[in-house]
Amino acid sequence: MANLLAGVPITLKDGREVNASDHLRGKIVVLYFSASWCHPCRDFFPYIKEFYDRLAPYRNAVEVVLVSRDYMRFQLSEYYEKHGCSWAYIPLKHPIVNQLFQRYNVEALPTCLVVNSDGQVIDGHAEHQVKEFVSRPIELVERWRRTASALC
Repeated sequence: MANLLAGVPITLKDGREVNASDHLRGKIVVLYFSASWCHPCRDFFPYIKEFYDRLAPYRNAVEVVLVSRDYMRFQLSEYYEKHGCSWAYIPLKHPIVNQLFQRYNVEALPTCLVVNSDGQVIDGHAEHQVKEFVSRPIELVERWRRTASALC
């Protein structure tokens, strides 16, 4: 994923924009395709938030990146702040957003895809896995790591 997003800025919780390829290098990346106006996304949100919060000690190995379909920047900002999001996100309207939706054929929200550093899909339906493993995320991350190693 670091290679695919080379030169693309991502915004961190503290508001800093960093180079995605630097921030994501060597990490398993969960691309979280969502939007603030999407009701199923709101239903899924508590699961991904708890999952991500429980992964705090493993942030050097895995990162969630929000790829939003919101229409206006304030929608994304308000939702992000109101719900206490702490994962990175790609700035709204950046051209890579549409490219990612197309590349991974995302047709429904929410969608979570787990990808390796080359952008290869490790888990194409991670939203189901996140719900199932919400209380034991390390187990799921280890499974993703084994799958990523097998793809190399």
